[in-house]
Amino acid sequence: MIRLNEATTKQWLRDQGLPVPWGVAAQSPEAARATVRDFSGATVVKAMVPTGRRGKAGAVLMADDAEQRASATDSLIGRTVNGYAVKAVYVEERMAIEAEYYLAFLLSGAMPRILLSRRGGVDIEDVTREDPDAIVQADIDPLTGLTPWAASELWLRAGVTGPALGALADLSSRLYQAFCAADGLMLEINPLAIGSGGRLCLVGAMMGVDPHAMFRHPEWSASADPLPDNPRERAVALANRLPSGGECQYVELAGDIGLLVGGGGAGLYQHDLVLSFGGAPANHCVTPPTSADTTKLRAVLTAILDNPALRGLLVGFNFAQMARTDIRVRTLVEVLDEKQIDTRQLPIVIRLFGAGEEASRAMIAGRPNIHYVPRGTTLKEAARMVVELTAAHRVVEEAAP
Repeated sequence: MIRLNEATTKQWLRDQGLPVPWGVAAQSPEAARATVRDFSGATVVKAMVPTGRRGKAGAVLMADDAEQRASATDSLIGRTVNGYAVKAVYVEERMAIEAEYYLAFLLSGAMPRILLSRRGGVDIEDVTREDPDAIVQADIDPLTGLTPWAASELWLRAGVTGPALGALADLSSRLYQAFCAADGLMLEINPLAIGSGGRLCLVGAMMGVDPHAMFRHPEWSASADPLPDNPRERAVALANRLPSGGECQYVELAGDIGLLVGGGGAGLYQHDLVLSFGGAPANHCVTPPTSADTTKLRAVLTAILDNPALRGLLVGFNFAQMARTDIRVRTLVEVLDEKQIDTRQLPIVIRLFGAGEEASRAMIAGRPNIHYVPRGTTLKEAARMVVELTAAHRVVEEAAP
């Protein structure tokens, strides 16, 4: 799931004709001060991070004028809020709120799901834990969608009556349509507020969308989850946003043994094996199944080989039943040659069996210090080998004048 920032989420909802307060993102105190040209009333200044409970973290500040907006922005940017670095704020019209509701849509199984409650606000997580019956949940038939009549029944179950009922039902139906149009996996509105005069307003909004549908929303790429600061992690995260191929990930660690693995249980197992033999993984990664398009595989390999701490590499996979080994090995060889890496200074152990294996072995034949292990070699044995070869190379390297 790719989480969109608050500014992008609310602009999308605004474009769908939904009631969203005036608001704009600002990346500096000066930019926040200048927002008075577009809206001069009282505002809230919120840390723009993809997490809830910002108010309880002190990351939502009140501002009555331009200088207070600038001061609030200055105090928030650079902070860490619920594990996220604040690089921008969202300056938004301050609403007079008479009641707060909660509404969310999720797509994590076979059916879309709606969750709603008449007890919205910053304490919604406490409500979920202490009074789960206060949260009404229901599946949504993807063929019929969420009609206002069905939404009305759900809000009645939540205890809502009176003039607000019809407006909430209609808004819920329209929000679900926007959720579907965005290829959403999660949309959380908290609070869904009733202001003065009974006006409904989407005061808090977070949305996560399907990464495989981003080609339909290219304008969102820059405002999706914040990219990592590490340049190698950033390059792989950008490659992962491409529509073709499967998922790729790269997380850099403090060790010196690179792991080119497929992810999942086997990848974690090899990580632990390296540790058990006294080695230290330089990264964790996920690589997609092999295909003619090797863009994502190449991005992960490039990140691994560009790590200045790298002293050894394990290419470890289970038996490849539906993927070709020669595509992976060819990509490895191409990146090694492009970067002019002297493998005499970088021990590489390859445990990769399956279709195309004969061609794979031929590609690395004669290349120094690349060890393509024979069939029957276990993941455990391959992990032990790379740790031992890396340790031996490290001793030689340290002894060199």
